[in-house]
Amino acid sequence: MFVGLIKGFGLTSGAVASSSTWDSADIIVVGTNDTDMAHAINRIRELQGGAVVIDGQKIVAELPLPIFGVISDEPMVAISRQCRAMKTVLAKMGVQLPDPMLTLATLTSAAIPFFRICEEGLVYLKDGSTIGLMVDS
Repeated sequence: MFVGLIKGFGLTSGAVASSSTWDSADIIVVGTNDTDMAHAINRIRELQGGAVVIDGQKIVAELPLPIFGVISDEPMVAISRQCRAMKTVLAKMGVQLPDPMLTLATLTSAAIPFFRICEEGLVYLKDGSTIGLMVDS
């Protein structure tokens, strides 16, 4: 597990989590409080994969992805409706990104210039070193 800080996501309350991440087989979560983040992770576990938005310990949107944690067995119409609901709810919670779930999923990608978030922490891609949350000056 790695805990870090993120700037610019825009979330003003609650939490959003996803098991569908790039270059990683982990769950990623962004939130404003530990309780909602834990609730989001636990809900993904109950769904056996997916994406979840929690606010005030309540599920406000979700997309189950029970096949390997990245694939839905629902019809495309249902998936589309759930994705739109997630984006709408996140916008009401302060996230103004064009595609917040894609942004969340790509935070683990090695394609991010210089740094990648993974279970070891922040990996500096230029030399492969792992950097902790706090850096001595």
